[in-house]
Amino acid sequence: MKKLYNLIALCICLIAASVKSQDLLTLEDVIKITVENNFDIKIAKNNIQVAKNNNNIGLVGAGQSTGGTVAGGTTGMLPQISIASGSPNTPLGIGQTISTLKYSIPSADVTSQKLTSYNYAPSIIVTWYLFDGLKMFATKKKLNRAEDLSNIQYRVTVENTLLAALTAYYQMISIKQYIKSLKMSLVLGADQKKLADEKLKTGTGSNVDALQTQIDYNNIQVQIIQQQNLLNDQRINLNTVLKRPAETDFTVPDTILIQTKPEYQMALANTEKNNNPILAGQKNIEIDELALKEYKANRLPRIGITGNYTWQKITNSIGVQRENLNYGYNAGFVCNWTLLNNLTTRTAIKNQTVLLSTDNMKLESTKLQEKSNLYKAFLSFQNNLNIIEIEKQSVQMANQNLYIAAQRFKQGLSNYIEYRTVEQSYEDAQYRLSQAAYNTKLSELNYLKAQGLLVH
Repeated sequence: MKKLYNLIALCICLIAASVKSQDLLTLEDVIKITVENNFDIKIAKNNIQVAKNNNNIGLVGAGQSTGGTVAGGTTGMLPQISIASGSPNTPLGIGQTISTLKYSIPSADVTSQKLTSYNYAPSIIVTWYLFDGLKMFATKKKLNRAEDLSNIQYRVTVENTLLAALTAYYQMISIKQYIKSLKMSLVLGADQKKLADEKLKTGTGSNVDALQTQIDYNNIQVQIIQQQNLLNDQRINLNTVLKRPAETDFTVPDTILIQTKPEYQMALANTEKNNNPILAGQKNIEIDELALKEYKANRLPRIGITGNYTWQKITNSIGVQRENLNYGYNAGFVCNWTLLNNLTTRTAIKNQTVLLSTDNMKLESTKLQEKSNLYKAFLSFQNNLNIIEIEKQSVQMANQNLYIAAQRFKQGLSNYIEYRTVEQSYEDAQYRLSQAAYNTKLSELNYLKAQGLLVH
């Protein structure tokens, strides 16, 4: 067996050398690259910036429209200031009028007389509504909630994207662990094949054992290739999530670490407090309530102050009045109150009330679903931890059993079929352990996601 252990040690060295030749992708790298490169996360981040841009008092409207849009009406918390010059009836600039006049005395007639005039009429207008039924304040609060909602939606996108990346990442580690155990089996298979050939030459073995060792050796090679295909698929999937070229080569660590312990009551409290879909539903209800206030504000009058300063100068090329100059200012209060608008405001209030009720039902449904997800993840996490412990024991016993079977086959106390059965049990135990580690990690990730702690 000393020779066998030397072969295993050599195999481990070769595997380690191949790992060093590739870039090792750590968990921190996966998280960092995902957040920095993924397009969905970048889009969600842009949505945050749009919501932040919209959330300012300059966009808070106080118009008499039936709803509270971002822009609102013509005025809001800030005064509206405009500069005007000219109008369709009295345009700014030059004008020309052609006149034909007929009198009782023909000598006084005027034919095609051209009158050229110049008009300058700039003005400054300021209007500031001080009361609009408190609609402007409701709109500002709604914009605050919309910005909060965009941040929650960003975290939801990060959670979902990160979960996809980590699923592929830990699947790669699980496959890599199994490939490593298969390569160990390949080393053992090569040793047993050589031993069977030597027994056949000395007449102490059978041709059946020699052929069967070769068949099993080939079968292990095929399994390694198949698992390598699965590993390549997961590498491509992870590169896709990370927005890197599909051919980017890298390797992953050898071990899956479980860093959390399942505790249901604490997790349930975290879910009610931090779960992002639940938080998004709560923000939608707050936005609905503020929108309802906006609609109700349309029933009240708008009161504000306004003022303007006008300067107008008109010059004519002929005539008695060659120049007309007017300038001055006006200031005072304005009040608008829409008493009837075809029941549009009333209908909007009713519809918004129904929408608020609908979103409350959606929130209750979301809470129920997310708490169900938590409980399923908790039970799965708890059970998978127990499975890992059992599979670890199975692997230890399979290792001992394999050593005993190898000794018996070498000493001629058993045939190769008995040894191969034990070796197959060893391979199955290694595979189940790698899958148990992956399933446990996946349930841990879902357990954290339900609590809103995956991004943290």
